[in-house]
Amino acid sequence: MPRPHHRTAAFLAGLLLLMPALATAQQAGGVGRTYDPEQEAQAAPVPTTWWDILPREAAAAAIAADRDYVEGMRPHHAGALTLARDYLADPDAASPVLKHLAQAIITNQGFEILLLDTVAEQLRHPPTDLFAGLVIRPVGVEGLGPYNHHMHAPAPGPLAALNGGAPISARDVRFAKEMSVHHQAAVRMARAYNDQPEARNDFLRLLNVNILRDQTQEIAVMRGVIDAYPGDASAITIDPDGIPGMQHMQRHASHG
Repeated sequence: MPRPHHRTAAFLAGLLLLMPALATAQQAGGVGRTYDPEQEAQAAPVPTTWWDILPREAAAAAIAADRDYVEGMRPHHAGALTLARDYLADPDAASPVLKHLAQAIITNQGFEILLLDTVAEQLRHPPTDLFAGLVIRPVGVEGLGPYNHHMHAPAPGPLAALNGGAPISARDVRFAKEMSVHHQAAVRMARAYNDQPEARNDFLRLLNVNILRDQTQEIAVMRGVIDAYPGDASAITIDPDGIPGMQHMQRHASHG
């Protein structure tokens, strides 16, 4: 059985590993850290594992909440990539604003899928006992952006849709409606996790802040495009159940 001072050392080591990641994320305003080619030669950041220290009796519920979230959001993000790629490949896609948005979705949510896969890998490691009924568990990895040369792709702003000279087709409206429904489901899922008492993974919580910020803004952009459509946008209907990634939501109803 480990001696008490050995357990204390493990506890302090966990805290030391966690603190740099939290400080860096607070400075960067998000998880993952995007690739900065101007700073890469100066100091390439080393991936840092995030840790959670919690009572043993709370660990099972926390792990279950994380796993349920990842199993819901990961395929949902994959569905967004399918929607965006199908739209960009369609010759009837006309809106420059939506094409810009679709490219940003592919870049940004593709990287978020990598982060979610990393969390899923961390969830395979059982918690380690510390002392006094506390356990420590890995919950995510910070600093993957530079290693994947990821640069966050800025989406068009809400005012971009006011460009009256840009064409808007029926295919554009259909994509905007489908992706808006898709984003709304992701926003609900992110809020549900962050509001759940058992869900205490700060890596996922901060990722959700990014999701809420980005996808709420993108919904506003898409609504602007729909409003600017010269035809009858209400006549263009969609089937939410047929949207890629939405089918999985039925199995994760608690997250939207």
